[in-house]
Amino acid sequence: MPERPVPDKFLVAFSLAGEQRELVQAIAQAVEDRLGRGQVFLDEWFEHYIAGDDADLKLQDIYARRCELAVVCVSGRYGAKPWTQAEHRAIRARYMQCSAAAEQRERQAILPLRVGDGEVEGILFNAIVPDVRQRSASESADLIVARLHLLRPEPAAGSAKAPPPGPAWPDEAPPLSWPMADHSGARAAFGELLTAGVPWRLLRICGASETGKSHITRQMLANVLAIPDIACGRFDFKGTTDMAREIRAFVQDLEVPVPPTGLRLHDGLDQIVAALRQRARPTLLIFDTYEMAGEAQEWVEKSLLQGLMRATWLRVVIAGQRVPEAGGAVWATVARPTVQLELPQAADWYDYGRLHRPELKLEQVETACDLARGKASLLAQLLGPGG
Repeated sequence: MPERPVPDKFLVAFSLAGEQRELVQAIAQAVEDRLGRGQVFLDEWFEHYIAGDDADLKLQDIYARRCELAVVCVSGRYGAKPWTQAEHRAIRARYMQCSAAAEQRERQAILPLRVGDGEVEGILFNAIVPDVRQRSASESADLIVARLHLLRPEPAAGSAKAPPPGPAWPDEAPPLSWPMADHSGARAAFGELLTAGVPWRLLRICGASETGKSHITRQMLANVLAIPDIACGRFDFKGTTDMAREIRAFVQDLEVPVPPTGLRLHDGLDQIVAALRQRARPTLLIFDTYEMAGEAQEWVEKSLLQGLMRATWLRVVIAGQRVPEAGGAVWATVARPTVQLELPQAADWYDYGRLHRPELKLEQVETACDLARGKASLLAQLLGPGG
């Protein structure tokens, strides 16, 4: 599994003793499923980051400064180990700062949870410490995320708020050009994807070979590049034999730095998305030939799509003979039902061809379809403006 990216600040960080690791790991995974990959700190998930002779300093920095919510997993073993004692000293120092904070919600930044018998020095006898040993991981995650919302309250539904600064998605779909045969369902869905009020942010387009998937994704890119203030990039997994070239083509209109050469694909994509997240302006990412993504498929489904839950500035299109399945996925709520492409029929190609050759006959198009065996790429060349 690709390692998790290290954010500037985690949303939740767990401090625990190893004896309760199995219980806490299940809870941490349930929290990460809600918040997105890389947003939750559990030491074993970030071994690549904390390894070294300064691990104690890195851990203290995470719990004291680099997390929104520190979750203390209370047990007798937690209070008896040197490592957890070092972590808890940083957490207690943060607690003293939070107690004196003028902002009331900052005092909610530490959440103790009981995961085993025994007490921890510094946690007072009158403190309410929810016992999660008899709760499911999902129920415990609900508690943690609810506490996080006290620190980072979401806007109330329907509440008035000032418009976000800088560029924003348009209220209505701009005029779009589609020099291609049919696929009206995909066109309509794409137009809706580009609007501010759309309730979903992921468009999946699935179809067999030669149904025009690559042609339509290239036209999506061309359409968005003509719209001011929306960044767009198209990545074709079929072209990853020359990784550096494909990455350069992907970022050229995203206006972010090209990742260093030599990185694995998912690491390079992680760096690109991290740079986009810092800017948080309207952005469309298009991924084509998804069935050839290989190990990057896990990055897409576990990292990119989970991040869509909070990234209202981002839209994603995934096209291929196979696309991610939403069943049971945490990102299902931001995904539109898959658009299934079919081969355009002769009548569709006839309507398309007459845009460029008014004298064209249906019989000629039927003959062309037979000779081309329905291949969309070839028929587009034969019947399009340059044919």
